[in-house]
Parts: sequence; structure tokens; C-alpha cells
Amino acid sequence: MAHGIADEDPTKKEIIDSPEVLDQKLEQLAEWIRNAKHFIVFTGAGISTSTGIPDFRSSMNTILPTGPGVWELRDHPGAKRSPKACTVSLIKAMPSVTHMALVELERRKLLHFVVSQNIDGLHLRSGLPSTSIAELHGNSNLETCKKCHAKYLRDYQTRTAKKALDHQTTRKCAKCRATLYDSIINFGENLPEQDLEDSFEHARKADVCLVLGSSLRVTPAADIPQLVGENGGKLIIGNLQPTPLLELATLNVHALCDNLMQGLMAKLNIPIPEWELHRRVRITIKKQIVTIMGLDPDQDIPYTLFSGTRILVRQGTASKYQSQRVIGSDVIEHRITLNDNSGKMDIYIELNWQGHYNEPMYTVRMPLKDSTKDLHLFYNPKRGVWREE
Repeated sequence: MAHGIADEDPTKKEIIDSPEVLDQKLEQLAEWIRNAKHFIVFTGAGISTSTGIPDFRSSMNTILPTGPGVWELRDHPGAKRSPKACTVSLIKAMPSVTHMALVELERRKLLHFVVSQNIDGLHLRSGLPSTSIAELHGNSNLETCKKCHAKYLRDYQTRTAKKALDHQTTRKCAKCRATLYDSIINFGENLPEQDLEDSFEHARKADVCLVLGSSLRVTPAADIPQLVGENGGKLIIGNLQPTPLLELATLNVHALCDNLMQGLMAKLNIPIPEWELHRRVRITIKKQIVTIMGLDPDQDIPYTLFSGTRILVRQGTASKYQSQRVIGSDVIEHRITLNDNSGKMDIYIELNWQGHYNEPMYTVRMPLKDSTKDLHLFYNPKRGVWREE
């Protein structure tokens, strides 16, 4: 099903609930979530503005630190974003308080599914399981194969095409060698069938749906929360601007997404976790061939993570760097060549990352024998160190 702008003329007036009104609304919302049988969340660009990513529709005099929306600037020729605006590239943005609150609600099984219109990849980077989200408009870090339907996550922007409706990238599928395509959905293009089907399935089950930071003017995505309301479920809309579903909503909350979620989590007495970058790496040694690949934390989807890797072979006090590889494939292979392979040997694998968050190199030590190791690594940008689970 293709998507496009609904007919209603969007109003750009921003409304802010008073602290007293917001407190009352969040008390009610918390009660509904505690008693919900199937709670879902629908997210739009508004949940990422606090990370430095501008939205689309905010007015020229918006209160957002990112400044006017992308489309608002487009509609005002000559207008420029203020140099004081707090903006950052998609690949360097860190998940917001809102993202992390959703991660914790899902972890506690209070939240059953997230439907997102965002392409920034922050939901997956936040730690929300890939099995618990539908990214209806694509993910700027995901490319797919139309021939065998393989998926590939990248720690960089996948789009290389120049024209809006041209989605071919410069890479090939590792399974069938067909050309890969970025996953971004533009106006007039069909949404991914499985994601759309999953979204409507969860909407039919939902008795509570919270909308966060969406104008609800892009269809068919906006039809999903609308279905919850029409089926008698509680529809709560959190947005600064009024939406076309204002009258259908059980409750309209006018607040910044982070303020809404911080208040809600306090009402639920649930702390919001600090963000850590989660990386999953699989290392296999077989017949002195070392294979290294990144993977999605929740599914065996290849994830291109490294800027380079290097291996040190050590026997006793003697050591030698065997090989160095720069990024270029989804699976990195090193062949260990030894003149004398008698005695116990260890290998030290240096993992060098893309470095969007200044991640330091991580070294893995393994005995040089046939084996497979799945690493789950966590990096806290504030502390600047990796930890392993």
C-alpha cells in the first residue's frame, strides 16, 4: 500500500499542557498501561528531536531545539536553520529518554509492540528488539535483497542513489549476488508488506495505544492508531500540534516526548535506563581460518560494524601480527599461516569500529582451535569503555 499526505490542512500551532494538567493526564495514562492487556506505541519524528534530528512539520517559531521542520524550511525559500539549532547526523545521534523508556517498558513486558515512522535507526540502536518493532518507512541503516529477501544492517547510511525513487546501492547480496536496495520508503511507494501486516495485527489486539511525536497525517501509517480508536481501544496522542485524530483520541497530551515519558515512568515507578551501544559479534575458528561477523543482537541478520580488524598470534612470549583487513564485506575472514603450529597458541583479535560514538578498539582473546564464540558487547559513551556479557 502506497503512502501519502492526508487531505487535512495541518495546523502548526504548538500547545503545551500546564504542569498540573500534564500530571493528571499522566496519572490516568499510567493506570491504563498498568491494566492493559495489549499495549502498543506508535512513534514519529518528534521522539528524536531531543537527539538532534529535526522533524518535518514544526513551525518557524517552534520551541524545539532543532528548529523548524525540514518541510517547513523547504516551504520558506531563503530561510535557514539557526546556527544555534542543536542538530546532529542520523548516524551519530544517541537514543533519547523516550527511546530508552520504551526499551524498559518492553523489557518488563508492559509494552508489546512499537510501530515507527522513523528511518533514523534509533529504536534498534536503543536496544529495542528488532522482533518488537515495525519500521514502516524503512531504516537508513538497512538494505535488502529483492531476489532472496536477505537483510543487511550497516553501521553507516546505506543510501547511495541520487534520485528519490532509485534505491539501488553499490553493494551485492552475499547470498545470491543480486544488487541490494536501501529500505527507505518515499511518498508514492509501497510500505513493506510484513511490517504493515504486523502493525495492523497488533492494532487489532491493542486495548491501549500511545502515539508519540507524530502528526498522524501520513497514511497508511496513521491508519494504525486510528484503527485502535475505532475498535474501542484507548488512544492517547502525545504531540505538540493538534492531529486529525484529536476527536477520536481518548486523551490528548500536549508535551515534549521526553517530558511526557519521564513523567509517565515516574508514575509507573520504573527507572529509565542509561543508553549503552549493544554490539553482537560472532567469531568462528575452523582449520585456522578465523571468521568474524557482526549480527543484529536479536536475529541472525548480518550487521557490518567494523572499520578494520587485526589478529595477533601468540605462543608463550613470542607473537606476530598475522593479518589486517579493512571493511569491505559482511563477513571478514583471516587465514592463520604458521611455520610451527606445535604447542598451545592464542589469538588476539582487534575489533576496530566505525567510531560514531568514539568507541575504542576491543580485543578478544581466544585459543587457536576450532570453536565459535558469540560476543555481546556494551559500550557506554559517557564512560568510554566496553563491557562484555
